[in-house]
Amino acid sequence: MAAGGDWASLPSVVLEHIFSKLSLKDRTSASSTCRKWREYLFLPQFWSVINFNLSYKGRQRSRFLSAKCSKFVKEATIEFNSTRVSQVWDCARLLDLLSRNGQVECICLRPSNSYFDGDKDSMDSFLESLRQAIKRNRKLVHLSLGFSEVVLINSRDVLNLLVKYHAPYLQSLHLTSVKEDSSSYDLPHLGFDNVSVFSNLQALSLDFDFLTPKLMTSLADRRRGCPPLINLCIHVHRVGQRQVTDIMWKKFVAANPHLELTMNLVHSIDGLHALLDILKPSMPLVHFRQYFCGDIRVASLNALGLHYPSTLRSLTIIEAIDLQPINYDTHNAEDPFVMLAWRCSRLECLKLFGVSMDQKNLVAIARLRPELCELSVPSCCVFWSEDEEDYYDSDEALFDLQFKVSESLGCNWQLLPEFCVPPAVFYHDADADNAYMADLLADQSWGLLSQSFQHNPSKLQVHCRD
Repeated sequence: MAAGGDWASLPSVVLEHIFSKLSLKDRTSASSTCRKWREYLFLPQFWSVINFNLSYKGRQRSRFLSAKCSKFVKEATIEFNSTRVSQVWDCARLLDLLSRNGQVECICLRPSNSYFDGDKDSMDSFLESLRQAIKRNRKLVHLSLGFSEVVLINSRDVLNLLVKYHAPYLQSLHLTSVKEDSSSYDLPHLGFDNVSVFSNLQALSLDFDFLTPKLMTSLADRRRGCPPLINLCIHVHRVGQRQVTDIMWKKFVAANPHLELTMNLVHSIDGLHALLDILKPSMPLVHFRQYFCGDIRVASLNALGLHYPSTLRSLTIIEAIDLQPINYDTHNAEDPFVMLAWRCSRLECLKLFGVSMDQKNLVAIARLRPELCELSVPSCCVFWSEDEEDYYDSDEALFDLQFKVSESLGCNWQLLPEFCVPPAVFYHDADADNAYMADLLADQSWGLLSQSFQHNPSKLQVHCRD
């Protein structure tokens, strides 16, 4: 080789070892050396995890990768614009290709929105391809379907197929929805009570409608040897008659001692009004998010601080500004956000959009909780008290506020400018999905969930035989 420079004569085992040490960018460059090296660019072990982006910019790459790698990819994430019929069709075709793989372990759908603007044919094709992908692959470990109500309504077959073919293997299941009108909707019968048959399940997302006492009991009483549930995410829309009691939560947490609960309220006026009834002291609440529910309930905020001082790590409230940010009356008591920062020792993230905030309270929050990783408040939501109005009109006031908060947090902190705030906060006709989709999709990320499984000291490895 030294004399002739015949790179193609390198043994296969050597080439494979070389390529395994390179990044994707370097492998792509190395593949241009010769035809043989080009073949090694697409060895199955280098393409076990693929993010298919079906947008206009990523469509060509995704079509090429689906043609080359759909036969051996193990973890497939599909990003697509669910409001474009062409991309819904592309997603259906890709799911059809994945159904012929037989070895896919992870299917993660990441639609742009919580709704589909497709015709009946495209939706039927999408749903059938999804069913076939679940049926034909052998050991699904993770399945997340986004938040479309139409997908959830048609998920009974999906759940039945999972029970039939993947019960011993499934570790992470996400079947939730976002409803623009949470006060009136039909509740499909999906058979969620069968979820307890997933003997290896460690992460579950579902609507609060399906979190029944029967389901809680069955998940708490899973047979011995099953790993405990680690992540539970619930979307609250409206509140039915069958309430899960604190005693049930206490039993549930005893069976799953490292459980972390995320609660999302999206367009849920009913859920906000009933929040004090929903929150139970024994809940291991870690993340609480409220999007476009129309109000702030001081009593509920106080309950969050009182019930979850050692578990709550993040609080997100994003509300629309109707002429002015939402004002809340503390009745001469301490500010609820300041009290929450004081009580919740593990608080890392506080994001408040559309909520009127006194600048003194922001300074107090930063001083009480200097370890905050994120404190996000738009500049248009901050006010100065009446005796400071003249001071407020000067640039010095803004600089002084940002300096005090920055000093406490140990970083360069600034109020968010209006262009960084989701348009739906200011405009009622703007698409609200842009305000919360990123946060909600992160709850369903297999990469983050699998890391939590690995880092959890109580995780049990369950080995299943074919």
